[in-house]
Amino acid sequence: MKSEPGVQLIDSIMTPIELGKMLREVFMLDEFLNAKFHGIQSGLKLPAISPALQSIINAQNINLLLPDHRNRFKQQLDFVRRTAPVVQVSFGAEPSRQALRVLVRWFRENGHPNTLIAVGVQPHIAGGCIVRTTTKTFDFSLQKLLQINQSELAKKLI
Repeated sequence: MKSEPGVQLIDSIMTPIELGKMLREVFMLDEFLNAKFHGIQSGLKLPAISPALQSIINAQNINLLLPDHRNRFKQQLDFVRRTAPVVQVSFGAEPSRQALRVLVRWFRENGHPNTLIAVGVQPHIAGGCIVRTTTKTFDFSLQKLLQINQSELAKKLI
């Protein structure tokens, strides 16, 4: 089977969960349209299309009403789901969507264009974040900064 090139994700699709939701939207639309095409009274309602999905299909000039476009788009999204690098980022508190968007944009401009982030919350971090890739861990937490500078901090406090 030939490798299927993926689509370029938009900024609002930042996590593997959001990508999965988009795939599910396309799958549900496909099920609905296939049932209608075959005249099956399935009781399915026309699924809503999220603004994120609308943005991608507009940018890629995809017509989801056409079965070939839908199938190709599903293959492309699945390829992205399987191959996109995922960076795990842990914060001391839940980050804002705007902060995550800036972070994902940086990873996509300086790394892979479809990088996804998995966000975690670890209150012991206190501030900053811990970034984990498949091969490295970077600790930018306040806790780590204080540990590194413990002797300097003790000198200043005495």
